[in-house]
Amino acid sequence: MSRTSSASMFGGAGGRDSRASVSTLRGLRSALRPDSRRDGDNYASTPADDKQTMKGLNNRLSGYLGRVRQLEKSNDDLEDKIIDILKRRGKTTDHDWKEIEKPLVDLKKQVRQKTLENARLILQIDNSKLANEDFKNKMETELLVRQHVERDLSDLRKVIDDTQLSKMQLESQIEAVKEELAYLKKDHHEDVMALRQKVKESDVTVEMDSPDSTLADTLNKIRGQYESVAVKNRDETDTWYNKKFDNIKVEVAKNTESLQSNKNELNDLRRQKQLLEIDVQSMNSMHISLEETIQDTEGRYGRELARLNRLLQQLESDLGQVRDQVERQSEDYQALLSVKMKLEAEIESYRSLLEGIDDE
Repeated sequence: MSRTSSASMFGGAGGRDSRASVSTLRGLRSALRPDSRRDGDNYASTPADDKQTMKGLNNRLSGYLGRVRQLEKSNDDLEDKIIDILKRRGKTTDHDWKEIEKPLVDLKKQVRQKTLENARLILQIDNSKLANEDFKNKMETELLVRQHVERDLSDLRKVIDDTQLSKMQLESQIEAVKEELAYLKKDHHEDVMALRQKVKESDVTVEMDSPDSTLADTLNKIRGQYESVAVKNRDETDTWYNKKFDNIKVEVAKNTESLQSNKNELNDLRRQKQLLEIDVQSMNSMHISLEETIQDTEGRYGRELARLNRLLQQLESDLGQVRDQVERQSEDYQALLSVKMKLEAEIESYRSLLEGIDDE
């Protein structure tokens, strides 16, 4: 209730007459006192006019007493209206703030619960961030391991390439040795055949020129020597070839074994690489999922917290308006109470004045 409304209530109870009566009552005392002094002087000078003066005073006092009774009735009406207004609005004159703040208790509890829940969520978010950091560290470690494995794979590929190159070189050497052996065999065979042909020709010639048997023996000895030399050369060539071929076989076997071992190690490293790639993809997916969960949780509870803050601000604004309204009503009530007290003081002063007149 505003002060304007309090003035209208005051005017509604007493109207302009009440407002004029208050001003008249305020001036009554000043009007009566000079008249009383003047009447006292006249009484002292003209005692015959005392009855007429008292009659006039009594008439005037009767009018004022009627006006006082009217003001008392208006005052009672104002008090009744004030009490009715306060009852209708459910407000007491003691300003019971507990009743006003009682509807806010549940909301404050909800705000505290949401605050605690928000704190728990922040803790969960921090834990998720720490887990995310752990996953990042693990992923970085796995990436480093993967890089080492890839470097090892690259080195093994180089070793395999070198081994294959060595194998090809050895195979080329084997082919060259085989060709050389075939050439030596062919050359040896040609030499043997040529030697045999020479021996035959010499044998025939000797038999034709000289029938002596000792020449045939000599030729047989020479033939035997050539054959033994040819056999020796063939055996040495076969031995050298077999030894060379065995060495090449041993070298090829070693290279083949090393190549197979490198292939097995390469396959193991490839499997490890595939497993590491699967782990990295899984960690990336988990990392993305955790980031999406954190963003969704922060957004959802941020909106909820903003809504609660708006609700709290609205409630604080409503509470402030209620307090302002109660304070204005209290001021209006105090103003009406002050008017009542002034009226009672005026009435009491007139009663004292009447009692003084009666005593005189």
